[in-house]
Amino acid sequence: MKKFLCTFLIFFIHNLHAVKIGDIAPNFKASTTIGDLTFHEWANESWIVLFSHPGDFTPVCTTELASVAQLQPEFNKRNVKVIALSGDSVKDHQEWIPHINSFKDTLKREGSLLSMINNWKEDTDINYPIIADEDFSISTLYGMYHPNAMPNSNSLGTLNRENIRAVYIIDSNKIIQTILIYPKNIGRNFKEILRTIDALQLSQKYKISTPANWKNGDPVIVSNDVPLEDIPEIYNTDDINIYQDYLKFIDQPEFFNESDKSKKRSKGGFK
Repeated sequence: MKKFLCTFLIFFIHNLHAVKIGDIAPNFKASTTIGDLTFHEWANESWIVLFSHPGDFTPVCTTELASVAQLQPEFNKRNVKVIALSGDSVKDHQEWIPHINSFKDTLKREGSLLSMINNWKEDTDINYPIIADEDFSISTLYGMYHPNAMPNSNSLGTLNRENIRAVYIIDSNKIIQTILIYPKNIGRNFKEILRTIDALQLSQKYKISTPANWKNGDPVIVSNDVPLEDIPEIYNTDDINIYQDYLKFIDQPEFFNESDKSKKRSKGGFK
């Protein structure tokens, strides 16, 4: 009975505090690898990616934090600050960081030759903070911790309390725009997170939507709230592709390098 009540209490607290898209991201104070901080003050007017990982010195987490470190220049271009979290101590985080940086240096750099050359100039060693949430108070506040998430042991097979892999994309007004949840044993695709940020920022600026499999430079969907006759003036384009009265595409606003391949993804996708 006691075990049941404890499980119920954890479940109740988890669901009571779990945040939702559209909520103001809860503020908190935390100890991190860059010192103590207050979340909203640290965020200032930037976009934020807050993500949790199950534990330090673990294999999947090492690859994830290394990937984020390598992509720091891309997050910076988008005015995005990144902050990680687990239930381990600041001391553990600090001792783990050299392992992450070492693995990061083995990762392949992708993109055009020019972007690869420019990225080599960037310092991609970890400079984003890692939160030590040893009492799981922040994890509980955001819904990052779930007692029934499997596997429920670390890489050494030891039973322990760990976070799931949660991601919160938060805009410059501190509003949660996206929540992604992954199990402990599946690594995240942080390029997909960058793609999502591109779509969110574009949508927020131009009041458009993005179709399935959208990539930066592809056509976008105009809101049905915009009358057809007003589209040319609002979006400075006469290239409007109508597939249904509720599905209208235009070229991505202010993007002048849209490829024929990307156009074909929308124009060739409907018969």
